[in-house]
Amino acid sequence: MSVGVIVIGLLSLLAGLGIGSAGLLVVWLTLCAGMGQLEAQGMNLLFFILSSGAALAVHVFRTRLPFKFILLMIPAGLVGSFFGTLLAGVLPQLLLRRAFGAFLVLCGIRGSFGKG
Repeated sequence: MSVGVIVIGLLSLLAGLGIGSAGLLVVWLTLCAGMGQLEAQGMNLLFFILSSGAALAVHVFRTRLPFKFILLMIPAGLVGSFFGTLLAGVLPQLLLRRAFGAFLVLCGIRGSFGKG
């Protein structure tokens, strides 16, 4: 196992706490590991499900969560996931890579100059 794999794995653990390194995982999987965009995004989602569960456990004990809002957002997330999966299955991989890259740039700009 290379040092790069270990470093990216450790940095990606921060994603569950809201750091946002999951985007780094997709970039690394596509550019360095040679994985296709759809496969990299699927791997990222699998990782996110596991790490966000751990993060939720931490946040439940540290902060008061707006459960009414969360219950409203769950159906929207399920519908968005379903249609996003269908859309990703028909779009060319190059377009998906560029759209994901643009999304990362916009998030970086917002994070640098906005309130977060």
